Amino acid sequence: MDKNSISKATQQLETKEDLLRLLNQIKQDEMTEYGMSDKFYPFTMKHLNYYCNPNNSFHRYKQFKIKKKSGGFRLITAPRNQSFMLLLRYVNEVFKAVYTPSDYAMGFTEGRSVVTNANKHKGHNYVFNTDLKDFFPSIHQARVWKRLQLKPLLFKQSIANILAGLCSMKEKTEDGNIKFVLPQGAPTSPIITNMICDNLDRRLAGLAKRFSVVYSRYADDITFSSMHNVYQTSGEFRKELKRIIESQGFTMNEAKTRLQKFGSRQEVTGIIVSDKLNVSQKYVRDIRNILYIWHKYGYDTAFNKFFPKYKEAKGHVKKGNPDMVNVLDGKLMYLKMVKGEDDSVYKRLRSQFDALCNSLHDDTKTTLQGITYVETLPVLEFEKKNNTTITIVTTKPKEFYTEHTSQEATEDTQKSISENFIPHRYVSFKLGGRMQKASVNKSLKKEDEDRKELLSISNCRDAKGKLFWLVHRSDKVTVSPAQPVDIDELNDDLDKLLN
Repeated sequence: MDKNSISKATQQLETKEDLLRLLNQIKQDEMTEYGMSDKFYPFTMKHLNYYCNPNNSFHRYKQFKIKKKSGGFRLITAPRNQSFMLLLRYVNEVFKAVYTPSDYAMGFTEGRSVVTNANKHKGHNYVFNTDLKDFFPSIHQARVWKRLQLKPLLFKQSIANILAGLCSMKEKTEDGNIKFVLPQGAPTSPIITNMICDNLDRRLAGLAKRFSVVYSRYADDITFSSMHNVYQTSGEFRKELKRIIESQGFTMNEAKTRLQKFGSRQEVTGIIVSDKLNVSQKYVRDIRNILYIWHKYGYDTAFNKFFPKYKEAKGHVKKGNPDMVNVLDGKLMYLKMVKGEDDSVYKRLRSQFDALCNSLHDDTKTTLQGITYVETLPVLEFEKKNNTTITIVTTKPKEFYTEHTSQEATEDTQKSISENFIPHRYVSFKLGGRMQKASVNKSLKKEDEDRKELLSISNCRDAKGKLFWLVHRSDKVTVSPAQPVDIDELNDDLDKLLN
């Protein structure tokens, strides 16, 4: 269903049966569009009744912490299962069809971004930032319920009851009280915050006009800018700003309130604003360094340097091993978005990246099965180069059972596993400060496992581009091995570069 169809359908909603029918229609149309109509399973009234009750908190949401750039942690509450996640996703499609955020809201709306937000404050002498403390948890279910019944949404009260329940969570405060609030991490929460902040945006825009300054808001991040200074701590502007924010049920975060003057590094939502938008020198330097190491010393060495930094910054959010190629591509896309596709720095780094990526899909290094041998090194050289030890492990029945179940095996179960178990070999080694696993070529004989002088390790990609390592006999490689590296030269070069 397109937006117009959804918008017209919402005007006809009278009961929760109508709402359920609309959500199922959106889901069915989406699955048909992706060629998955045979896998369509409709939501039931049981789903809707259960998930719209915030008291059923355990089966609705899970919580985890992520690090803040400023230190400390942010508590994220996300849907616990796929069914609930999908239900909220389609509710969000309904919201998007009938509601457009104010002109001052730069976040969580199509066609606007951190770049759009930063661009509004480009080239000003003064940039003033503050944010709203505990933004999502400060929005209560009753407030959401009331907003859903106002223009332009105009949902009937019975529909607003269901939607507000779906989009809120039960929370226990430190003093033991129970409240129902907006979860940070649900698909519906971002657009609801924009709905709730319509009045705030209108009043802060009026304040900006009164003092001849520019205003924008990205989620809970509020920015004003101007050529003149009206932001004195005890001045009229700051007093009125605080009064308006508190009158709208929010709290101004004094710890994150700052005035950035011309001549210092002025940032808006992570982007430097001066006469043109820019990223930090460190952002560009990190990309350049990894590309340089990759070009001169190979993919595995670049990954060895990239991996621990990535895990430190993102490991609390993203599980598993990152694909360095995808991460670099994303960083370059962001650089392009901020600086523009004609920027010389972007064009140079993109050219280097594309040239290196071509080596990952070199036909001369690809087998008939579509496996590309990106790099191949003798195991002994790989160990020395990366200061690691490669160990070939063969799983045993008991280890296999322990790894794949959370229960203690009974005697009969252990006997059954032992009789039917097929041993599996894999390689274990440390790279980038974390344990990694690699595959073992099936043709490698058991008696050759400890003869490392006969073995090589290849950095490979399968036909779908997925990265994996493979250990095999050196004489089984069908492609040219990488050139040997002077380890002392490598370490000296890396120390200079990274420091």
